[in-house]
Amino acid sequence: MYFWKCWRETRAQFIAGLVVFVAVCSFFTIPVAKFGSPEMMKTGVSPSVAQAWSSAIRMVLGGWGGTLILICGLVLGSAGLGKEFDKQTVGFLFTRPRRRRYWVWVGWSAGVFELAIIALVGVGLTSGLLTFLTGHFYTWRVLAAFLGLTVGGAVSYSLTYFMAVVTRSGLQGLGYAMGILFVAILVPGMTAHFWRIYLPSLWDFMDTTCEWAAAVVSSFPFSVLILWSIVALAFPLAAQALVERADV
Repeated sequence: MYFWKCWRETRAQFIAGLVVFVAVCSFFTIPVAKFGSPEMMKTGVSPSVAQAWSSAIRMVLGGWGGTLILICGLVLGSAGLGKEFDKQTVGFLFTRPRRRRYWVWVGWSAGVFELAIIALVGVGLTSGLLTFLTGHFYTWRVLAAFLGLTVGGAVSYSLTYFMAVVTRSGLQGLGYAMGILFVAILVPGMTAHFWRIYLPSLWDFMDTTCEWAAAVVSSFPFSVLILWSIVALAFPLAAQALVERADV
């Protein structure tokens, strides 16, 4: 029942995120599939089927899709368990005949499930439009973009979910998570550019996944996928530890 409660309380954010994701994928896939990359647009050369798919997967899913899924994760994470503290209903919730960990993990699972649906619809829509516009379904590798977007969004969501529990406020958790996520994306790029120190980057992971789907790189980043999946799971585990010790 708590899963459906989470769904009812986050469905507005979910539907808004889904509509924006679908709109952006539709708006950008059509011109990219017809005219290719910006360089090809300048020369007036029509892209081949392979070029159209590669450009669309990298630019639409890897670029816009990656950005939007992180934002969706932030918004949905702030509407998770932290909202129960905001509404002062957490005391009643924790008196129910369930372990506290149950509320943490069911609430977390509901948000990740919503993010997975958004990513799946975006990848499916982009693939469908590319198939219609080029007349060919070029590669099943495009499904890898779904994995990258879902795990990337789950990290953003889990971070916000945890910070909302730490601060006992969805809004404050959102603010802290935005700052941490911005630094986590910015710092690896700076260290790699200025000092040649390569740190794990969530943005690079999603980008590489989409590049593999576009057949730009040959090896799939399995190890990095596992790393970020562990990070996504670590935050609800930390939230569980806090909730089980919280004086409510």
